[in-house]
Amino acid sequence: FADWMGCRMPTEAEWEYACRAGTSSPFHSGNCLSTSQANYNGNNPYRNCKNGNFQKKTLPVGSFAPNSWGLYDMHGNVWEWCTDWYLFEFTIEIQTNPVGPTNGYKRVVRGGSWRDYALDCRAASRFTGDPYRCFSSIGFRLVSTE
Repeated sequence: FADWMGCRMPTEAEWEYACRAGTSSPFHSGNCLSTSQANYNGNNPYRNCKNGNFQKKTLPVGSFAPNSWGLYDMHGNVWEWCTDWYLFEFTIEIQTNPVGPTNGYKRVVRGGSWRDYALDCRAASRFTGDPYRCFSSIGFRLVSTE
């Protein structure tokens, strides 16, 4: 589908860069994420943040305000596939736009979903998904090649 659209999926590094939108906090909105900012399990907020709603389903894209770069739903709603294969440990060297392994068993997903705790929705949070299965909590975001 991405090829057909003239696009591709982001690398893990590109995804995090876009999610952060120039910030260094856990969420592009700061140190807390409210359920008025993202769709996640509001019964499980981040650290000492306030509880919120639990919608128990995905919501239409754009149901919440975008980050400062105009990107919607970077936290919560659905995990998003990345092109990188999952690598358990990173190197400790400073890198700019690193590329993940060229093969593997599972792919990286980022962003958290409607059923996850706020902890899993942080910009730095990462998980794995089997690319040969379907999940109600994983989607994708396309990146223009231009």
